[in-house]
Amino acid sequence: MPAFIARPARWLLLVVLALTVTACASVSSLEAPEVRVTGLTMLEAEPGSMEQRFLVSLRLTNPNNRGIVIDGLDFELDVNDRRLARGVTAERFELPRLGEADTSVVVTTSLFDVLRQVMALGSRREGTLDYRLRGRLHLGSGLVRTLPFDHRGQLTP
Repeated sequence: MPAFIARPARWLLLVVLALTVTACASVSSLEAPEVRVTGLTMLEAEPGSMEQRFLVSLRLTNPNNRGIVIDGLDFELDVNDRRLARGVTAERFELPRLGEADTSVVVTTSLFDVLRQVMALGSRREGTLDYRLRGRLHLGSGLVRTLPFDHRGQLTP
């Protein structure tokens, strides 16, 4: 170290470096929570509107041994391999350590996307809807500001 750095300043620098390394190690061990669709409810459309709104219910599962403050999320929802909607929310909530939290997001999609989904449903024999939900969780604090997620599942209408 250069001679112009005083002894107390050296100790401070070492402490800051140690804290930075520790923070990076704990952040790198943060596993992305699982985000699943638990419900999809069609909301009443505005008369004459070319858009349709849905309430998407989500369940987040935290596999980490520490709570995570979620400061919002954004996602894309595909149903039967076709995009249905994109959703965003700035809702702030805590995902408990080794626990779950539920949230709901109102999404808007075009009437044409809904009609494509209805036509695709008519050609399916099964009573389930395959979906893919992918997006990012926005974190309230820390060095990592977002956690990506990608989940595939099935809904029963």
